Amino acid sequence: MKYGRILLTLIGITLAIGCAARHVTTFIHPEYDFGLIERVAVVQFENLSTEQTASGYATRLFVTELLAANAFDIVEPGETSRVLANVGQGKAAELDLVGLQKMADSLGIQAVIFGSVGESAQLSGRTSSSHVISLNARMVDCASGNTVWSASVSTGGPGSFARLLGVGESTRGDAVRKAVRQLVKSLLD
Repeated sequence: MKYGRILLTLIGITLAIGCAARHVTTFIHPEYDFGLIERVAVVQFENLSTEQTASGYATRLFVTELLAANAFDIVEPGETSRVLANVGQGKAAELDLVGLQKMADSLGIQAVIFGSVGESAQLSGRTSSSHVISLNARMVDCASGNTVWSASVSTGGPGSFARLLGVGESTRGDAVRKAVRQLVKSLLD
């Protein structure tokens, strides 16, 4: 009995050390039929962080995870950028219904995914470091202009036991990959 408690305590500590804080908020339109979506465009994520390359990296990982899930056909990013330039409306994340419908006609898509990197930073302690990231993404139906899915994910940073013991490192790639996987999971589950 005594050894069982010790073992459970050690397992709990190990899990706490290995797990970084993760916060996910998701909205899914209750009446939308996601079965109607066959092809989507993913717009380059907007960068709201101080790390210059964060949005490009997050966008590429997001597209890769969507492709790996085999849920939708994904328009090549270069083609999406070309059509966005032709639509010619200020910021991509602020497209109006006319712009969305032009994209839909040009690319043969039913929805567009917009995203942003809110935070991307390296946290360093005395004996360890970790990376934190926050991502937001939303899918907009091209026919109606309605947001049908939206999610926000924050991940990374050391857990409380990791901070206490001064262990556990996460790279930018690990943190972004975890956050992107949570975004995709929230869309497809």
